[in-house]
Parts: sequence; C-alpha cells; structure tokens
Amino acid sequence: MNLFTTEHPLNSQPSWFDTKVHPVLSFVCSVFVLALALMPMVLFGLYHWVMSDLEGMTTPGPFSFAELGRFLLVGGVVAFVLSLVCALPAVSVYRFIFRRWRRQTGRSNPATSSCKE
Repeated sequence: MNLFTTEHPLNSQPSWFDTKVHPVLSFVCSVFVLALALMPMVLFGLYHWVMSDLEGMTTPGPFSFAELGRFLLVGGVVAFVLSLVCALPAVSVYRFIFRRWRRQTGRSNPATSSCKE
C-alpha cells in the first residue's frame, strides 16, 4: 500500500467504467469517450466534404467572427452526433466480441491471463 495515498483501496469507489458494478453507465461512458475521440476526424471529413462542393462556386465574402463561431458550433454538434452514431455500434460490437472471447477461453481478464499465479 502506498503511504502517500489519502484513501485506503478498500474504501475507494468503483469507476464508472467498471462493467461489473455499473454495466449501463460503463457502456454510456465508453460511447461518449469514443465519440469525443472520433469527433475531430469527423469534423475534418465534414470540412473537406463541404469545401469540395464549393470549389466550382465563386468565393464568398469575408465571414464575420459571429458567423464563423456559429459555423463551428453547428459543425461541432453535427460531428458529435455523427460520431455518436459511429461509436454506438463500435462499442457494442467490441463488447460482444470480448464477451464471447472471454466465455470461450474461460479467462476473466486478458491482461492478467498470461500470468500464472
């Protein structure tokens, strides 16, 4: 036990990512974390998709700071929603495959399964 910790390990609360204690909350947290990680890539893809459609058009006038902020806000919301749509099945498939692998091999944790006790 570390002398510099403020809490005893037995008194600490389980994490929201703990699938045994909080299965639904763990799933929701995993989906939101993956969606936040995917959001910059989706926003970048949306930007290139919109800009490629505007290549043949004449250049618009200068944008004001309020319009740019509004475009970034709307683009960020759209990118987050699209990231949620991508993250939901990704987390579901990962958990399904991990659960099947764990049942087939009889292992509870892949990180500790290689160590013999």
